[in-house]
Amino acid sequence: MTIGAVRDLVMRLNVSTGALAALGVALEKQVRGVPLDPAIKTEIDHVLAALEATEMLDGVDPAELKPVLAEIRMTLLLDAKLLLCPTSGGWAHTEAEILQSTGEASAAFPFLLKQTIAPRLEGLAKRLESPDGVFLDVGVGVGGLSIAMARLWPLLRVVGIDPWRPALAIARENVRMAGLHTRIELREQAAQELSDTQAFDLVFFPGFFIAEAVVGAALECVHRALRPGGWILFGTQNPGPDALAASVARLRTVLWGGHPRTPGEAEALLNQAGFIQVQALPSGSTARAARIVGRRS
Repeated sequence: MTIGAVRDLVMRLNVSTGALAALGVALEKQVRGVPLDPAIKTEIDHVLAALEATEMLDGVDPAELKPVLAEIRMTLLLDAKLLLCPTSGGWAHTEAEILQSTGEASAAFPFLLKQTIAPRLEGLAKRLESPDGVFLDVGVGVGGLSIAMARLWPLLRVVGIDPWRPALAIARENVRMAGLHTRIELREQAAQELSDTQAFDLVFFPGFFIAEAVVGAALECVHRALRPGGWILFGTQNPGPDALAASVARLRTVLWGGHPRTPGEAEALLNQAGFIQVQALPSGSTARAARIVGRRS
C-alpha cells in the first residue's frame, strides 16, 4: 500500500467521523437547547442535508433523542481515548463524561424492553408491574439503566451492582437527584460475588463488559439469584454481516473488558449455567447489540 492509499483511506473515514460529530451537535441543540454559533450552524445544516437528515429530527421527542446523543458522545470519547492510550484495555475509565455518557446511552433499553421484549417472555411483564418485582442491573455504572427501569415501572425495586467505585459514586448522586434512593439499591459488588438466592425476577447481564475468566461463575451466581420463572437478558455485541462493523464490535468489546462472543456462544454459556428456554431475540442487521434470553426453571 502506498502513502497515497493510506491518506485516501484516512480521508474516507475522517468524513464519517466528522459527520457523526456534526449530527451529535445537532442532537445536542435539540435535546439541551445549546446555542450554536450561526456560522457553525449553517455548516452543520449543510452536513445534515448531505446526510438526508434535515427533517429526520422533526417531531422526535427530545427525551428519546437523549440516549442517541449519549451514544454518539460515548463512542467519540472512547475512540479518542483508544487513540491516546492504546495499551490500556478493560473498563477502568474515571472520566465523568465517559461514564455519564455510557449510562445515558443505556437508558434507551427499558423502553425497548417494555414495548417489544417483555411481552414475548412468559410472565415477565406481570412480574415487572408487581409491587414484589425486583430487577438486578449487573454493571450498573452510573445508574442510567436502573433509573429508567424504576421510572418506567413505578412499583419495581431495583438492585444495581458494580465493582467500579468511580462509576458508583456518580450513580449514587444520579439516583439521589432522581428521587429514587428508596427504590434503587446500589452495591459495590462484582457479578461473581453475588450471594442472593431467589431474589430477582429479571437480570440484565452485559456480556460485553464481563471477562471470559469470570463469566461462568457470574452466570451461576445469577442463576441462583433469580426466582423460579425469572429471566436473564444477556447482552453481547451483534457482529452483523458487515466485516468492518464486526471487527470494530470485537475491538470495542475487548476494550470494554469483555470477550467478543457470538450470539451462539452466549446461548451456549446460558445453557451451561442451567437456564432453559434460551434463545436469541430478533435484532436488525445494523443493531449494535444482540440479546440472548434464558429462564430459571
